[in-house]
Amino acid sequence: MKVLKNLRCVRALVVARLSRYASESGSFWAALIVDTLVFFIQAAVFWVIYLNVDDIGGWDKWRSVFFVGTFTLVDGLYMTLYFFGVLGIPDAISTGRLDLYLAKPFDPLLHLAFERFNPGSLFLSLPAFLLIAVAAANMGAAPRAGDVAAYLGALSLMLILVFDLMVLVRVPAFRLKRLGAANVAEGALVEFAFRVPPSAYRGALKLVFRVFLPYGLIAAFPTEAFFGETGVGGWAAAIAVVAAFTALMRLAWRRGLARYESAGG
Repeated sequence: MKVLKNLRCVRALVVARLSRYASESGSFWAALIVDTLVFFIQAAVFWVIYLNVDDIGGWDKWRSVFFVGTFTLVDGLYMTLYFFGVLGIPDAISTGRLDLYLAKPFDPLLHLAFERFNPGSLFLSLPAFLLIAVAAANMGAAPRAGDVAAYLGALSLMLILVFDLMVLVRVPAFRLKRLGAANVAEGALVEFAFRVPPSAYRGALKLVFRVFLPYGLIAAFPTEAFFGETGVGGWAAAIAVVAAFTALMRLAWRRGLARYESAGG
């Protein structure tokens, strides 16, 4: 019952945010253009690299473009759903604004995360679908219903993982006043995962970036799922990683709340 109640509250937050967006005249076109250019430039970078090599670890240029399109899609979805809300967690803690969320009969973390639902970011999905469609067409891939279902399931799993990772980076705000170093490290890890094809990971690197710091899973796993490269073992490993980080995130959040002092001290 508590889960259903939280889901209804999330739905209410999203509807309220959509209503507010509809009544505002603010433009998101500048951000959309900049983000789109970044991802298309990355696709072009891979294209230039593949002018000199046929493949990287078995991935040709179109598989890498599909990978970039998948990263673009994940980026657009999590920026739409919870990105801006999670970014506000440290501010809510330092200002005591978190008190307001704790006083309501709704999971405070979900409230913080989804209160800044940003439908404008959903437009990033358009260039993502373009990259994915062009790559699939040039690879001669005719997606079956099972491939699409696996891809969507993997995307959903990765959105949960990104949420876990973002919250874990910001939980130290319960103790620390500044998280500049953590934010820089997070940005570097995301950029690394975005710019290095997962086929390039070998040995210890693969273990680090797919298990202990699983940023390498974010776009790689849905791509592999679409092309049927995951298998039962791959799905089991990905689910186990996401489950472990979800449990770790919830534990860290609860411990942070136990140490939290309200605005009134």
